Amino acid sequence: MKKNKKIEDLKQNYNNIEIPDKLNDVVNDALNTNRNKKSRIAKWSTVAASICVIIGAVNLSPAFANTLENIPVIGNIIKVMNFKNYRVNKNGYDVSIDVPKIEGLKDKDLEYKLNKKFEAEGKKLYEDYLKDVKDLEELGVEGREYAKSWYEVINENDNVLSLVIYNYYAQGSSSTTRKFYNIDKKNQTVLTLEGMFKGSDYVNVISENIKSQMRERTKKDPNDVYWIDDEMDIFTKIKKDQGFYINDKNEIVICFDKYEVAPGASGLVEFTIPKEVTKQLMK
Repeated sequence: MKKNKKIEDLKQNYNNIEIPDKLNDVVNDALNTNRNKKSRIAKWSTVAASICVIIGAVNLSPAFANTLENIPVIGNIIKVMNFKNYRVNKNGYDVSIDVPKIEGLKDKDLEYKLNKKFEAEGKKLYEDYLKDVKDLEELGVEGREYAKSWYEVINENDNVLSLVIYNYYAQGSSSTTRKFYNIDKKNQTVLTLEGMFKGSDYVNVISENIKSQMRERTKKDPNDVYWIDDEMDIFTKIKKDQGFYINDKNEIVICFDKYEVAPGASGLVEFTIPKEVTKQLMK
């Protein structure tokens, strides 16, 4: 029987298609990101299924293979997920603490250290609240305490991931504090003001720019008050490790907690530092 030439040609093309080299990196990264033994079997099953889909698509379509080669972020996807929730809700005391977990960093040592830090800080916060609840109960104080901790990815692009952890506490009055983590995705490091502006007078330069912005805001709205230029003069300059994040325009945003630089009615206060200011600090 004569063989169908078209079928033979298709078979020949199928056997000659090469799987992209980067596919190995995709597979290895997916397998190595899992440190939780309990979920390893389930995750490997998902990864195996994903590999089959990718290989099938590559074999069936050379165009798909070329597209796969040109995707710059594949194998370097960073995820922030909920690792644990500490919860208390009894006798009027309401506490909820979400602990984040990062997956997908190429530097697994950095990933491990960050996750251990998140876990330790979340556990300590929970234990401190438990102690507060116990002390209040022993004093016979009625339960009117509310505490919550949660996290949010403020910005993520090809260069940086900015994560903030909020801590809110209310008993009579309320307060909110924030802790920021800015991860340089390309260099696999945690960004700090001191590290970015090493050797420069960044504290005073940025502080003067913030004061200028404060005065401008008050000029536009007299009710927008800041603690500068008067007998209180509480704000003089930022701390070396002042909280900040990188916004979607790659600008540095300096952050202050409630009551730190303004009356409580102002809440959480932020100032975006112009790029011309940060550029001169990096020279």
